[in-house]
Amino acid sequence: MHIKSIILDGFKSYGQRTEVNGFDPEFNAITGLNGSGKSNILDSICFVLGITNLGQVRAGSLQDLVYKSGQAGITKASVTIKFDNSDRSSGPIGYEQYDEITVTRQTVVGGKNKYLINGTNVTNKRVMDMFCSVQLNVNNPHFLIMQGRITKVLNMKPPEILSMVEEAAGTRMYEGKKQAANKTIEKKDSKLNELDEIIQQDVGPRLQKLKDDKAQYLEYQKVNREVEHLSRIHIAWRYKTAEKASKELQSSLEVADQTVKKREQSMLDGEKEISRLGQLIETITAKIGEEEGSNLGKLEKELKAKEKVEAELTAQIKAHKDSLSTEEKRKKQLEKSLKEDEQILAQKQAEHGKTGGKFSSLKEAEAADAEAFAAAQRKYQAVSAGLLSSEDGADATLQEQLMAAKQAVSTASSEKKQSEMEMQHIKSELLKKEKLLNENSKTYSHDVATLAKLDKEVTAMASEISQIQYEDGMSEKLEEQRVSLGNQIRSAQQKASVLETRYPQLTLKYQDPVPNFDRRKVKGLVCRMFTVKDPKFTQALESAAGGKLYFVITDNEETSKLILQRGQLQQRCTIIPINRITGRSMDARTIRLAQQVGGQGKVFSAMDLIEFEPELRPAMEWVFGQVFICTDCDAAAKVTYNKEISKRCVTVDGDVFDPAGTLSGGAAGNRQMILSVLQELRSAQDFLQRNTEEMKNIEHQLRNVSGLAERFKSLTQKHAMKASQAAMLREQINQTDRHQITVEVKSLKERVDELTAKVTTCETTIKEGQQKAKSIEVKMKDAKSIREKELKAAQAEMDRLKKKAEESRVSWKKHEQEFESANLEIEELRSGIISSQKQIEEITELIAKLTTEIEEFSQKLEEAKVSAKEMHEQVKAKKHEISVQNKEIHDAQKRQDLIKKSLSEWELEIKRLKLDSEKLKSNAANSEQVMENLSNKYEWIEKDKSQFGNRGGLYDFQENNPKETEKRLAKLEETKEKLGRNLNTRAMNLLSKEEEQYTEVLRKKGIVEHDKQQLRNVIAELDEKKKTRLMEAWEQVNKDFGSIFSTLLPGAKARLTPPQGLSVLDGLEVKVGFGNIWKESLNELSGGQRSLVALSLILAMLLFKPAPIYILDEVDAALDLSHTQNIGTMLKKHFHHSQFIVVSLKDGMFNNANVLFRTKFVDGMSTVGRTVQVQNRDDESKKGKKGGTQTGTTAESRTHFLDKGTLPEQSGQSGKVPNGSVPNGNSNKRQVNLAGEKRTNGIKHNGVHNGVHNNGAVNGTTADQDSDEADEGIMEDGLSSGSDSEDGNPTANQNAKRKKK
Repeated sequence: MHIKSIILDGFKSYGQRTEVNGFDPEFNAITGLNGSGKSNILDSICFVLGITNLGQVRAGSLQDLVYKSGQAGITKASVTIKFDNSDRSSGPIGYEQYDEITVTRQTVVGGKNKYLINGTNVTNKRVMDMFCSVQLNVNNPHFLIMQGRITKVLNMKPPEILSMVEEAAGTRMYEGKKQAANKTIEKKDSKLNELDEIIQQDVGPRLQKLKDDKAQYLEYQKVNREVEHLSRIHIAWRYKTAEKASKELQSSLEVADQTVKKREQSMLDGEKEISRLGQLIETITAKIGEEEGSNLGKLEKELKAKEKVEAELTAQIKAHKDSLSTEEKRKKQLEKSLKEDEQILAQKQAEHGKTGGKFSSLKEAEAADAEAFAAAQRKYQAVSAGLLSSEDGADATLQEQLMAAKQAVSTASSEKKQSEMEMQHIKSELLKKEKLLNENSKTYSHDVATLAKLDKEVTAMASEISQIQYEDGMSEKLEEQRVSLGNQIRSAQQKASVLETRYPQLTLKYQDPVPNFDRRKVKGLVCRMFTVKDPKFTQALESAAGGKLYFVITDNEETSKLILQRGQLQQRCTIIPINRITGRSMDARTIRLAQQVGGQGKVFSAMDLIEFEPELRPAMEWVFGQVFICTDCDAAAKVTYNKEISKRCVTVDGDVFDPAGTLSGGAAGNRQMILSVLQELRSAQDFLQRNTEEMKNIEHQLRNVSGLAERFKSLTQKHAMKASQAAMLREQINQTDRHQITVEVKSLKERVDELTAKVTTCETTIKEGQQKAKSIEVKMKDAKSIREKELKAAQAEMDRLKKKAEESRVSWKKHEQEFESANLEIEELRSGIISSQKQIEEITELIAKLTTEIEEFSQKLEEAKVSAKEMHEQVKAKKHEISVQNKEIHDAQKRQDLIKKSLSEWELEIKRLKLDSEKLKSNAANSEQVMENLSNKYEWIEKDKSQFGNRGGLYDFQENNPKETEKRLAKLEETKEKLGRNLNTRAMNLLSKEEEQYTEVLRKKGIVEHDKQQLRNVIAELDEKKKTRLMEAWEQVNKDFGSIFSTLLPGAKARLTPPQGLSVLDGLEVKVGFGNIWKESLNELSGGQRSLVALSLILAMLLFKPAPIYILDEVDAALDLSHTQNIGTMLKKHFHHSQFIVVSLKDGMFNNANVLFRTKFVDGMSTVGRTVQVQNRDDESKKGKKGGTQTGTTAESRTHFLDKGTLPEQSGQSGKVPNGSVPNGNSNKRQVNLAGEKRTNGIKHNGVHNGVHNNGAVNGTTADQDSDEADEGIMEDGLSSGSDSEDGNPTANQNAKRKKK
């Protein structure tokens, strides 16, 4: 199927009826100037194919398709296309019997639109279905490449490229069928929802209601029967219970009467015991008073007197010890100062010695230098007189010096002989002495070794003693401290015990309510939880708190319950849980106002006068938060009765002013304030705690010191013993003959060493004297020269010594004043040292005196301690006796309290028993009445009561638990009542009908679900087929795409691949490579390369599944002439089964077309001229004559092209490619004639003579044509004349240039 002709009437720029006939079945080209109507022909084809997106044909509405939008008098646009349908195998479905099909589409200004097929009106869908059946879907066209389509292909996203492959593969119809199936599924789902709604809201609820009614009816019958059975058992049990209760009540009544009598007798006995205990307490109290007033008082006075004496002696000893310590420190300080002064004196003397020595040396040096200068003068005079200096400094002649040297040698020789003889004698004596030593060596060596061992042991013991951290007498001092602290602790304990016994209300005594109870939860009594800052407010605070002082504070209400229930409290008390109590403190404004009203310094908030732990604040605010303490009654009255304040006030004397108008106060009597007592008790307990801790510390030190003391004593004794042994042994050794001989041997050896040294010295002297004699003899031989040399040396020495003598005199004068100052300082230090020594002697005498007095006082103190200790034991025994009596009183009082408590309990118990007796009598009467009532109401009781409670019978109360039966019966009666309210007796009949209806609805639902599943299976099958077909299409298109691109652009590669991480079904993207390098993006390519990529992709699509018609609109715009020529040749030679309609401005493209249509714009309307290219026709005719019909198919051409890179040669065709082009694959070697040589035959193409236009630009040369093309004859049959040439329209040429730019 292909286009034969097109008739345009009023369509866009074709205002007049224009018929374009003679379309070639294969390759048609349309060219013309810009705006001449080329693309409008393609738009008309799309218009007839039924395009719905008018933007594709450059129109906003159908009215824009009418010539000048209907404003030129033309109100209708009509396009008619005749299709050749002679090939029935490729014709549209339903039109196989027609050889020619004419399709017309008309639109009228105003929106009317109609289609005609072969002159018959049809719908838009009918037209689109016909064209879709031959792959001409204009709304998703792969056959239509309009202007800008190449750019769009390059900018397509992976899913869009995938859709092109799907269109080429023909799988788009699967999507249509899938959408239709999904719509059907939606309808099925709607039907299922409707059926579910009927089941859930109509049939189901009714069916469930009837089922529930039926179950309710059956349940009601069951419950009714069980109620009757259980009611009979319950009534029998009530009767039996009432009978049993009546008997038990009578028995209990008798027991209660007996118990009342026993308790009354116990109360009489308890009152007698209380009276007896009261008399006992009075007797013991009187006895205690007598003891405390007489014996104990005297003993305590005597004890205090003795303790006072002991304290005075202790103070005197301490004072003397302090004085002794002070004097010893003073003595040490003086000794230290004396030592320092002596050191300074020694240092000054040393410095003075050095200075004096230096001064003396300077003075001596000055004298020596003067003497040396005089000697030098004398030597100079002697040398002048012929004398020479010898080595010892004496001046003499050489002869005299020689004689002196020989004399010295002779003397040294004599001394050497004498020393050698003496040394020989000493050595003989030494041998004798050493022999004697060896004879007695064994005993002496043993004694020496023993002495060395003893010395070593003594040194080790001394070191060990110094390392022990113990001082002599430390344990005795610690023991004295322990005894003293023990006395103080006992006194404090006794004081605290007396206070606690006298005021038992200050101590909270209770037992742990539960095992491992945390006693920190019970904070204690209120009075013990705070301290008073100033004692003068004690009475006021006690009056303010009142009885609340003895309330108990706990952490929470749970602890409070435990203490009350299980704590076994010995007295009644009120408990304050911190987490529950709510106290309220006065605000600062009220306090300031009260102080202004009462006077500054006269009014205080009670909360400001006490100290307590922060966690106790709620309790303290509850006790003291709303109370003021005032210094006098006037201030209290003013504050209390002030309307803005109106708070309770208490004076420091304990008078209470209440805002309600009441006053309380008066004389306090002899009663001691509890808070004062509590402060005294707290001080005693604190003192006791501190001393107890100190006692523990001292006892710990004693335990540590006891071992050290024994060790120190043992080591000291051993050290003294060893030292004594060593001294005795040393004295014994010194008195032995061996020791005397040893001393003599040592002396002889020392003398031998001296003589040996003297012999060595003599030998040296002899040697030096002989050398000196030889030297003098040599000098005597050259006496004259030596004399001159000596004279010069003497002159030089004299000058040097003169200068040195002058310098020594100056230095001596300079240090003379420093020497005198040092003498004065030394004298002052000596006088200070003498004074310090005198003071030290005086202090030493004072220390001895103080030591004597301390010893005397210590002896008296020991006697006082012994006496005080005996007296303390007597007081302690007396107090112990009183304490025992107090304990007896306490036990008696405790016994009285217990009896009184028991009397109260017994009294309450008697009252309770009497009430219980009345109740028992009433209950017995009630039980008899119940039995009578039940017998009258239920006649079967008299008949069956003999069986009540029998095992295995109807009224077996063990098998049927009465309590559970009663509960069960109550529940069943309640259930029966509920079931009877809405009982439906017709439910049994109606239920069967509803179940039939419900079954029918379920059957219909099953059918719909089955259909729905079948549709899903079909969709899955379609998806699988689509996937298979799509994969085949992708593999083929990818292969074709790569081959075509590498052919059009040698050395390049291209492929279609899914994006990274995705599959083919998710999309495809284009990848291009050059050599072995793949580009990351198409943006790296040039414009021409990008166009080649898009064209290659499009051609690959066309090769896969060719459509009958392909429309290309200026696809070569971005390509050069060689590529354009190759593409045109490829289309012409390769796609024989499809009709191509190509719009192009390049002759490299349209010169390959069999038919060329040229558009022109004449008088405001477009016209079309037709040109048949003769050579192309001749090639076709030759091909028909020589080769007959074409034998190769499109698939074969594609295969040949992909395998060899060239188009196949047709039968009867020469190897030379017409129009001077080279075969495909060698487009880069195409020859272009730039010489501008003239053609032999005048050829006119659209008015261009001797030249070729390229996009309207005339360059005067012939491009993309050679001489062969110029010799060809071209036949024209068009509607336009040669006068309308592009060359003669400068404006068109300029516009063409601007467009190219």
